[in-house]
Amino acid sequence: MLVYGDHRELAEPEQRVRAVHRRLDAAAKMPPGLERHAKMVAALVGAGQLLQGVADADFEHVGRDRRTAAANELGEFLLELGDAVCRSWDSRFQSVGPLPRLNVRDDWPDHVELRVPEGFAFYSVFPEAYAEAARRLALSGPPRVIGIRSIGTALGAIAAAALGAPPPVTVRPFGDPFARKIAVDPALEAELLAGDAHYVIVDEGPGQSGSSFGAVADWLQERGVPPERIALLPSHGGPPGPAATEERRRWWGRVQRQVGDFGDRWPGLVENWCDTLLGPLDGPAQEISGGAWRRLRYANERDWPAVVPSLERRKFLVSAQGERFLVKFAGLGRIGEDKLAVARALHSEGLVPEPLGLIHGFIVERWCEGAASLTHSDKPLRDVARYIGIRAKLFPASSGSGVGVEQLLAMTDRNAALEFGDAFAGGLDAWEARMGELERRIVRVRTDNKLDRHEWLRAKSGALVKTDALDHHQGHDLVGCQDVAWDVAGALIEFDVNQSEGEALIATVESEAGRAVDRELLDLYRFSYVAFRLGQTRLGATSTADPLERRRIGRLGDRYAAHLRHLLESDCCGTRLESSVG
Repeated sequence: MLVYGDHRELAEPEQRVRAVHRRLDAAAKMPPGLERHAKMVAALVGAGQLLQGVADADFEHVGRDRRTAAANELGEFLLELGDAVCRSWDSRFQSVGPLPRLNVRDDWPDHVELRVPEGFAFYSVFPEAYAEAARRLALSGPPRVIGIRSIGTALGAIAAAALGAPPPVTVRPFGDPFARKIAVDPALEAELLAGDAHYVIVDEGPGQSGSSFGAVADWLQERGVPPERIALLPSHGGPPGPAATEERRRWWGRVQRQVGDFGDRWPGLVENWCDTLLGPLDGPAQEISGGAWRRLRYANERDWPAVVPSLERRKFLVSAQGERFLVKFAGLGRIGEDKLAVARALHSEGLVPEPLGLIHGFIVERWCEGAASLTHSDKPLRDVARYIGIRAKLFPASSGSGVGVEQLLAMTDRNAALEFGDAFAGGLDAWEARMGELERRIVRVRTDNKLDRHEWLRAKSGALVKTDALDHHQGHDLVGCQDVAWDVAGALIEFDVNQSEGEALIATVESEAGRAVDRELLDLYRFSYVAFRLGQTRLGATSTADPLERRRIGRLGDRYAAHLRHLLESDCCGTRLESSVG
């Protein structure tokens, strides 16, 4: 199934350097504490993204990784900044030392393409946990750190700082997602292989196959490095996913690994961090990640909605002065700051819970006390439409911030073929002739992208509140920002809307957004939305070991499959809003 994708943005290196310096200048003026530490980590994340962009630009030019003056200078800067972050963390935010500065070189590219570091954005990966993990390694030689781009630029720097190693080398695995390779310039190869180093490979994951870690390890072993001189720093303790070969799984079980995660220390850390914003807590933080929040919202487990635990953000429930708050991971640095701005704008319209602030990557918001989950028969379509329209008006997006019609059709066609076989081959051919026209009609906004019924709460005041509203438009998937018609399609599917209900919903969206909903684009999006969600559920069912959760996910996937089958069996070019399933 096609589900995942990378989100990228074009940036000017000089502008990004200024942003890093602004964070460091602010940190230098702050008193000791978590806020100052978070500013330095934000600078580390930003500089790591810049190194990724500069190194990838050179890789695209020459087809292999090599030393360049620009990458070397960025790498040394990151190592110095990593040293400062380690000093701050080790001293419980009391000591920092001098903060480095970075000069923009004349030989830097005018623009670079930056990728979202998924771990820092979605999966609560923290550099400090990697520093601790690096120190737990048993090394039999001088450490030589190899960071895998993208996120390995910053994580490699923090690991090297913790180990007292020289600036790390970064590499870009390429090729088949399940069989990655690396290509290294001869001069860099000679430098890497000199001496009796113990190699430390740093990345998030492993993902579906573990092939990025494997690509670097295979390259080393093919050049005579013994397996006992290779160590890994991954972000979780699990094995590679279902696409990994048996040989890769066996290797993964033998190789030395230390996990860059805080594990069972998470609640205590969150308690300490919350003290800076909420004051002393009334008791311990309660982790409600991976779907555990359902115990607080549903009286009966039989009513629990399906969730894919691995796709959920880490979250906690805390109490201070008798009031409860949700503490949810939003992202480090600029990533989290942007999501906080979205939350504040939506809250000003009465659409989401009140955000109180950001504490080192976690947004703190008021818990919706007394709010009720929607029942299976609830259809608050006017409120849903108001949310969709206001959101579209508030958050315009750039033209390159989401996949295009061609990619959506390819995803829809592939997921339908994998679900139904050849029965509906060519069912989307009628759209192909109009791809260019439809593409030109897209007005991109930061769409919600997840309109599921369980994402909504009815507050005690009677207002409808949208939860989890901040970042699905830039999630670790291929959709990204789309036209407002994408969220309309999502509402039609998730609430099983009939013709008259759909027309009323569209009219309200148009009134709130201040522009018309493109009906032909909406028709296409209905296919693509349900095919995408089908792919998510089918892949999600393979990622959890809980049989009850797999059954929930499977039933949800069957519902999306029924929707998609109905659409494919109908005239795909005519807009009909009748119910797809009974």
